[in-house]
Amino acid sequence: MVIYAMAAGGALCVLIGTVGLAQLTAGERVATSAVPQAKKPDKDETFVLDVIADFLGGPFAGMAMELIRPWRSAIRRRIDAAGRPGGMTVETYARRTAGYTVLFGLLALGLVANGRPLFGLLALLGSAQTELILYNKRVTRQDAIQRAMPDFLDVLAVTVSAGLSFRLALARVAESMPGPLSEEFMVALRQMELGTPRREAFEDLRSRNNSDAVNLFVTAILQAEELGAPLGTALVDIGGDMRREAAQWARRKAQRTTPKITAITMSMTLPALMMVVLGALFIGSGMGGAGGILGG
Repeated sequence: MVIYAMAAGGALCVLIGTVGLAQLTAGERVATSAVPQAKKPDKDETFVLDVIADFLGGPFAGMAMELIRPWRSAIRRRIDAAGRPGGMTVETYARRTAGYTVLFGLLALGLVANGRPLFGLLALLGSAQTELILYNKRVTRQDAIQRAMPDFLDVLAVTVSAGLSFRLALARVAESMPGPLSEEFMVALRQMELGTPRREAFEDLRSRNNSDAVNLFVTAILQAEELGAPLGTALVDIGGDMRREAAQWARRKAQRTTPKITAITMSMTLPALMMVVLGALFIGSGMGGAGGILGG
């Protein structure tokens, strides 16, 4: 009966490892379609801990804003790069971080009072919950922008070649290809509508994103504007360069994924293998208990 339980536990570990690996690498797959498929916009789900943190951090929001004043610009850039999830602002960031500090600080004090200082120290890491969420959303969003840029430029080049002005073509393509990249271009277009010069709007676009594709696009567009090169030809050239850059980016992404897959596979399959080995030793010892296994 014990060996059956061990075998079942081992199979469960392998199953959990397979499912976890599939979920982890789901966002790493490169789309094979030449045209990005339109998808429904993701709805920002309200996390219950965020609501609790907002409530607990309300009384300390002013103090938190003063504490983060030297890093306010950097925090704003990180929020912009993450797509301002849930309409997050610097004030929201400060209030929520203060709330998580109070929440996990109380938990850490309780653990220390019960004689578990190590667990209390680990609990304090929960105070960085807001920053971890921003990091995850920022990486996911920038990867989506990197993937979408070559196809976006191909459609934009065709639209400009059809006779539309660059600004009108950019707006038309952004409306027809929804996603993080289109959202960033729409922000730049709104800035230009409000009187911001094109160069300044594109510079802001580059500063909001740390994507190599966005940086290459903005640099090429501004250089073409300075040199007076035909915009349609420039977009075709940029699109070709972007395709090569996208291929190199995909290869780098795959190379970074391989060690993660190996680590997850080993961590999930090793416990199952150990359980099988211990079960075999248990059976081989004549079910004599731990003493048989240890040679007692």
